[in-house]
Amino acid sequence: MVRELAMQASQLDVLAFGGLYRHYFPQILQFVASRVTGYQEAEDLTNAIFEKAYSAIGRYQPSPAHFSTWLYTIARNSIIDHYRKRRLPVQDDAEAEMLAAVDPREDPEASVLGDERRRYLQAALKHLTEEQRQVVGCRFFFNLSIQEVASLMHKTEGAVKALQFRALERLRRQLAPDALYN
Repeated sequence: MVRELAMQASQLDVLAFGGLYRHYFPQILQFVASRVTGYQEAEDLTNAIFEKAYSAIGRYQPSPAHFSTWLYTIARNSIIDHYRKRRLPVQDDAEAEMLAAVDPREDPEASVLGDERRRYLQAALKHLTEEQRQVVGCRFFFNLSIQEVASLMHKTEGAVKALQFRALERLRRQLAPDALYN
């Protein structure tokens, strides 16, 4: 369904692009919100990302890149541009994913426990290489496929699988050092 919408949108079908917007907006908003300071700022930047995507949709080539990979690239570049304009340091991808905003409706105890888990995970992520952090972020926080991550990182699928395996092994050792299978 998404692939068909992307094909139609690339032929300047406004309704198809609207379907893509509804489908991807929550994911892109979460991705952006984990990298900027305020929710309003994240919403504004997410809308700007979709405006950029809409203005460039005629140049989108459905093959070889999937729409989500193409959109993720626009989002990532927009965040970098956002920080360059403000002359602020860009947060590390995987680290920023872990520090996503806590839902204000969440109860205080759950909020504290969530913060503690994020701190543990953030510390463990610092032991990964930059490429490993990027693979973990793309695969598990943005839900990209191996093929999409490979395309985005300009690597083979086998290389992405190896990076993912090594990253998860290292995270397992960091997060569960006393486990029996160590």
